[in-house]
Amino acid sequence: MALSDLRREMVLAAIDEFDRLGRDAFLEEYGYRPALGYFLLHDGRRYDPKAIAGVAHRGVGGRPLRPDEFSGGNTTVARVLGGLGFEVTKPGQAAKVDSVEDLLRKVESLKPAVSPATGAQKRHQPLTLLWVIGRAAQGKPRLRRWESTYRELGRLIEEFGLEEDRPNPEFPVLWLHHHGLWDLPGHTDVPAASGRHAQKWMKEHQPDSGLRPWAHGIITDREDIRARIVVRLLGAYFHGVDHDRLLARVGLDAVSSSPGRREAVVERVIRDSLLAEQIKRAHDFHCQICGDRLALHRGFYAEGAHIRPLGKPHNGPDEPGNLLCLCPNHHVLLDRGMITIQADLTTTDMASGVPLGRLRVIQDHGISQDHLDYHRQVIAKQS
Repeated sequence: MALSDLRREMVLAAIDEFDRLGRDAFLEEYGYRPALGYFLLHDGRRYDPKAIAGVAHRGVGGRPLRPDEFSGGNTTVARVLGGLGFEVTKPGQAAKVDSVEDLLRKVESLKPAVSPATGAQKRHQPLTLLWVIGRAAQGKPRLRRWESTYRELGRLIEEFGLEEDRPNPEFPVLWLHHHGLWDLPGHTDVPAASGRHAQKWMKEHQPDSGLRPWAHGIITDREDIRARIVVRLLGAYFHGVDHDRLLARVGLDAVSSSPGRREAVVERVIRDSLLAEQIKRAHDFHCQICGDRLALHRGFYAEGAHIRPLGKPHNGPDEPGNLLCLCPNHHVLLDRGMITIQADLTTTDMASGVPLGRLRVIQDHGISQDHLDYHRQVIAKQS
């Protein structure tokens, strides 16, 4: 029986059942012996990879596979699970499980080169991450042939990089590999991320590559973490760039919440930008003022609120530092200047003078003090 038709969601369903039953009951239920050398790592826990793969096959053939119907090991189960973005340890390999915090720290510690002409940080590394995050969000395979990666990343860097940049997609891929985020399976002689030797090595070896399995798993399974990384990258490296155009370009243009309507002077449709969608997902749709999250039949609802309004006469930018994730009520009150946010992020109901508490924030979404100042000095004073 072939395992090549397994999909990631089938494996996750088997993992959920494993967690629900417990290891001993799960293995006894399906007739598998405990794993000795190889282990599947997921969300900080170890699983028996052959048993997980065999039970996951239920989604392909309508029933789980028996242990004697297929072989385990590095060339079968580990290869298939690795291709789906999971990590399988080898015998004798330390079972270190990288976490969400590890991923966020690695993204925070990028070290892009600096343009000698302008002093600006180059965008090769963040563009490479946005590109691969977009692929994961669309459910595309973790590994990509170098010929295709080179072509797609090169075009993206030409379009959104600094004006004087050459594409050179080899360098961000190699740097991210040595940084612990990028996988070049089967290669141990990977060169440093600079010089002609690096370009020659990539051209000669044409390696399949992509995010490391543990990072790919987090990006694929955790929409909120994925959005936090996107918001951080946009805010740190893409000032003056049309964020919506960039998000659409890398495939992060899916809208998760339906447009809503509210009454103002005239009825208007709330249709958030692609960037606002990422802000809402980064906050997991919790209002940054009250903490509420509105549950719908399909998911949750919140609105992207600009601190300094877009368009004339305010001309606020559509950038992470000018956006909040709010419930509809607090969005309306903020727009009308009936809520103010102080420099220390404390919020106040202007009608009653009652403090509402401190604005709820996450590490990867910084709020611009300039836009808060503008809101207090212009919007609140007009109310």
